[in-house]
Amino acid sequence: MLPDERTTHNNTLSLPSDVEGLVAAPGRGVARPLVDFLKGQGINVQTTSDADTAFEEALLHPPDVVLIDDRLPPAGGIELCQRLKGNVRTHFVPTIVFALNDLRQHRLRATAAGADAVFGPGTDAQERRTRLWALLRTRALYRQIEKKQRAQGSEIVERRRWLGYFLHDLQGQVAALNVNVDYLAKLAPAKGDVRLENFLESIEDVRTVFAQLMASVRTVQDYDRYETNQLVPRETSLALGDVAADVADELRRQALVAERPFSFARPPAETERKLQGDRELLRRAMLNLGLSAMRRAPTRAEVGMTVTETDAAARFRVTVPGESLQGADRLNIFEPYAQRSVSAPGYGLGLALARAIIELHDGHLWIEDVPEGGCAFVFELRWQRRGSSSPRPAGGGLEKM
Repeated sequence: MLPDERTTHNNTLSLPSDVEGLVAAPGRGVARPLVDFLKGQGINVQTTSDADTAFEEALLHPPDVVLIDDRLPPAGGIELCQRLKGNVRTHFVPTIVFALNDLRQHRLRATAAGADAVFGPGTDAQERRTRLWALLRTRALYRQIEKKQRAQGSEIVERRRWLGYFLHDLQGQVAALNVNVDYLAKLAPAKGDVRLENFLESIEDVRTVFAQLMASVRTVQDYDRYETNQLVPRETSLALGDVAADVADELRRQALVAERPFSFARPPAETERKLQGDRELLRRAMLNLGLSAMRRAPTRAEVGMTVTETDAAARFRVTVPGESLQGADRLNIFEPYAQRSVSAPGYGLGLALARAIIELHDGHLWIEDVPEGGCAFVFELRWQRRGSSSPRPAGGGLEKM
């Protein structure tokens, strides 16, 4: 026995307590050498005498290894091997074909069908054992990864279910608060009262907070829809400058409150070209980029937004005054909940959703330095977009050996 020949069974990558093997051979006499080979390695064995039964059993209870005699009816062992390797449930199950001879052509056919190993009369016992345990080590590793992915998947589903309940309740509570604010607005002091201006400003501040809160809730919901492939653009013909102008109006209002300079430039409306896109999603991507720029910019520094056109694409750009991003901050800025290397807060989901929306439109979003200091968020949308088996159960009988 070679060193570490049975590593899977002994220590490093342990399979479940019972290693299961399936032997498919035409009759007990033909199956006996294959069964003895597996039992000699401490592997539990089930046998079947036809391809349909073997395929059904492998689908229902995927074994750790399948041994196939090439004389298996009705169409031969290579046909069963091809069926197993073509099915998503059994694709990663190690499959060994026992051939009647060592002809090169026969071995090539079995390998082309997906066989992980082909044993012929000339294959000695040590080679068979070594190859078997090498395949079982790979199988053990795959099952560990599969188990971890199932656990992570269950955790993600549970987290999303909780998040859905939380956001639903939060939306209801904000709606109720809005109703109360509307009621308070009706109780405003009479005109001429010195308290009126302060009262109205307070009401407007509360409305702004509610609007920002609901925007954050919607960002979380939409990013979850993106991750589950449910965020689908509803495309219409539009000019990117028109969408940007709508965003600029919103950013200009916020810049006015913050006493921050803001500028916007676009091509002449009469010369702008149209592209295909979801107006609302693109608006939200631009707004998220613009709001992030305003939050990052130093006090009273100007944030500028522009839309330009080239022969190939429409380009959106918003400048972020201040210091340029470096290192990990630059690499991770569009990742969900990216954390800055400095003590400042992270980024949340706004920039990650913006990137997702641009990629759904077959575009590209990046960050670049600007000569006057700071950086800019930039994306391009091309005028011409780039182009864009289920298991088969069988039947039969199964024998335990």
